[in-house]
Amino acid sequence: MILVWGLILFLVIAMMFVPKRLTVRENLIMFPFVGYFAAVAHVLVGLMLDYVDFGPTKSVEFSDFALVVFAPSFIALLYLNMLKPDKSVFYVLIWTFFSFFIELLLSYDGYMKHLEWKIWYSIPVYLVAFFTLHWFFQRVVRNGSKAGEH
Repeated sequence: MILVWGLILFLVIAMMFVPKRLTVRENLIMFPFVGYFAAVAHVLVGLMLDYVDFGPTKSVEFSDFALVVFAPSFIALLYLNMLKPDKSVFYVLIWTFFSFFIELLLSYDGYMKHLEWKIWYSIPVYLVAFFTLHWFFQRVVRNGSKAGEH
């Protein structure tokens, strides 16, 4: 459990030091958006299908909730704030590796237990998630807000 809170603290501190390329409005849109989809994915994959378990018990604890909602949201904001549009594929690969590394740490720590889900299944999921996140942010959040200003 210390790893979960340490990870969240690390991500919060990292947010303070990254270049701020997103507006406050964009951050406020993306944070709950990503948290919501991460929570829905966890309900489907972790609770309904029972492919993975978090924490020492089968029940959902506050640390599970914090990990599922806050960590992906902070990772997404870090990714979007650091992303350089001319190197988007490179950034997707880097952040896929980073996310997979976090999952590996949680697995080795015993906090995350992979049941039916093989850990390497996550790699294509992260790739799709980061490409989709970048696309959604650019097309809907950033350019969508500019279209409404006319």
